[in-house]
Amino acid sequence: MNLTQLESDLAAVATRATAMINDIAHRCDAHVTTNADGSSTTGRPMSAEEKTQINAVLAEGAAIKAKIDTLRGDADLRSRIEALAPARATPTGLALPTERRSIGQQFTQDAGIVDFIRHGGHRRNGAWASPPVECFGPLHATTVTEDPASGGKLLVPQYLPGIQSLLFKRLVVADLMASGQALSNSIVYMVETTFTNAAAAVAEGAAKPESALVFDQKTDPVSKIAHWLPVTEELLEDVAAIQSYIDARLTLGVQLAEEDQLLNGNGTPPNLTGLMNRANLATAVARNAGATPPETNVDAILRQITAIATSAFVYPDGVVINPTNWFTIATSKDTTGQYFGGGPFSPLPVASIWGSPVAVTPSIVAGTALVGAFGTMSQVFRKGGIRVEASNSHQDFFIKNLVAIRAEERLALAVYRPGAFGKVTGLN
Repeated sequence: MNLTQLESDLAAVATRATAMINDIAHRCDAHVTTNADGSSTTGRPMSAEEKTQINAVLAEGAAIKAKIDTLRGDADLRSRIEALAPARATPTGLALPTERRSIGQQFTQDAGIVDFIRHGGHRRNGAWASPPVECFGPLHATTVTEDPASGGKLLVPQYLPGIQSLLFKRLVVADLMASGQALSNSIVYMVETTFTNAAAAVAEGAAKPESALVFDQKTDPVSKIAHWLPVTEELLEDVAAIQSYIDARLTLGVQLAEEDQLLNGNGTPPNLTGLMNRANLATAVARNAGATPPETNVDAILRQITAIATSAFVYPDGVVINPTNWFTIATSKDTTGQYFGGGPFSPLPVASIWGSPVAVTPSIVAGTALVGAFGTMSQVFRKGGIRVEASNSHQDFFIKNLVAIRAEERLALAVYRPGAFGKVTGLN
């Protein structure tokens, strides 16, 4: 609300009310009433309608007057508050002016600067400097700090929502393998170990040659991967979505351990026997770095693909490789410096080599790749999924309001033909 405008409106209402009252009074005084005896009477009282008109104008004026009084009261209150605050002194002991001036105004209106310019100090030959002017910002109060005597706890830290979580490697190995459901505590399957093929041409009436088949029973146990962590009941109750976050972290931990077991498990119970430690794998192929020119990573991988296809009679459908060695492959160039692959400005490709998908993961040691028929000659059997459970029955958790949250899974890895997998070593 603008005080000046309200005062102008109140004056206009007062003028209108005065004119209305004068007009009604004149009409009442000039009114002539003819009596029954033929005489006449001059004057009459105001009618109810005329009183209503006057009261409406008076009410309008009273409303404007109330607004003016409110504004004047607010202004008076501010003046009284400002009078209570002592003026802040400058380093020279002079009180700051009460009006707000910009830094530019403070500089140009400073007495020293005005005198300097008046006497032509800015027109001297050679270097010159104006008198120093200490300018102040628009706030005239003492600087607000975190000191308890100043802003203190009024300065509230800015908290960003969510949790900046740690990052982990991608889970890629299990995606290459077939999946199945475990119905018991072990997976038993028969593997053909020997096939003596004596088939040959025979003469009429002659004895036919006898072939031989030898089978071996293989057993892969269903192992458990699990972990747990303690959490207070208060944390679960008071922090929104923290339980789902903890559940996700527990699940991720199990999956990370699973990937390492599928690839690198040493077979000592309760560990799985991972692909890298299976017996009877295809003979490892070492990159021939001494050749002229040196054999590349991709050439060595193709040699192993060819060897497996020749000896195991199954064509590999995947390669597991460390990011360091994949970098060498992805950045390989011809003699003119052109990338063999898509290069840095092509759309992000799906990692593949010799027509097979590539699982790039630090789960496999640098310098070694694993080539194999993952989808047809290996299978992950799971007994249910990953289970997440919580309880306060651990040790003294009940009396301490602690909760143990556990995540676990049971799985087995079956490798039907170990010869369908082979290592490539010496990669750069």
